[in-house]
Amino acid sequence: MSELTPELAPDVVAACQAGAEEAAGALSRSLDGEFTIAVGEAGSFSSDSAPEGFDGPGLAVLMKFGDIGVTALLPESSGMLPDWYANPDPTGESKLGALAQELSMLLVPETLMADDFQAARVENLSEALTAAKVADEAALVPLEISAGESTAQLSLIWPLASPEGLLTVAEEEAVEEVTPAAAPLAEASSPVFAETRRITDFSQLPGYSQSLLRIELPVRVVLASKKEDLQSIVELASGSIIKFDKSCDELLLLQVGDQRVAVGEAVKVGDKFGFRVSKIVLPDEHFKKVQPKKTA
Repeated sequence: MSELTPELAPDVVAACQAGAEEAAGALSRSLDGEFTIAVGEAGSFSSDSAPEGFDGPGLAVLMKFGDIGVTALLPESSGMLPDWYANPDPTGESKLGALAQELSMLLVPETLMADDFQAARVENLSEALTAAKVADEAALVPLEISAGESTAQLSLIWPLASPEGLLTVAEEEAVEEVTPAAAPLAEASSPVFAETRRITDFSQLPGYSQSLLRIELPVRVVLASKKEDLQSIVELASGSIIKFDKSCDELLLLQVGDQRVAVGEAVKVGDKFGFRVSKIVLPDEHFKKVQPKKTA
């Protein structure tokens, strides 16, 4: 794997140029706009001359490669960010997660594969970089993003010596929002709660619940399915075509284990195949008929 040093800047610029159109598509899908990207010349980042808007809040996309991090930062003052990004619902979180994943594959050389990727709002971009221990003379590749007549700079910066520090503030704020609502269960007089709270920090879960999250399950995307008689299957050979009743315009199905969890569409992520979730599929409901009590 290539070392994530500032000297890698020419390769990063080349990767950004090759993936600019697809990265613009990722931004458009995730941030509810129509964006284009123009790649600028690589330079050095200095906290004394940070890009405009870094002294305020913005979107921080974190990509971790081993112990080193790369970030893409977009100031809130750019006007390019949707209102919901500051407090995303599950759909918004999915969009930001998908954006981080796609950018981690499109804005760096193919020799690099991200171990982790996240995206969230931070209160101060410069302070977030300081917390992530941005290196002296870190590399910066400016990506000019345009939406209509508006333009802004998405700054790609690396290396970060402590990448986990970049989003620490955002995570702490999310925990603070959830914690006050976590009333002791013993005080609940009814099994039905007035409001369902979404957990944003899984480290707050009990140990046994955290262990469940480490269980690996097979995830598959189903194009279509049908039943065929055994003779038809035996007669299959190279070049055979199986026709399905499903329309080519219909959504694909995402299965975890044997359970349907979502529907969506196929997308191209770099030179890889991906799946974009369009809708979460709720579990099937099962009803049992209640018979009236027989009287003698």
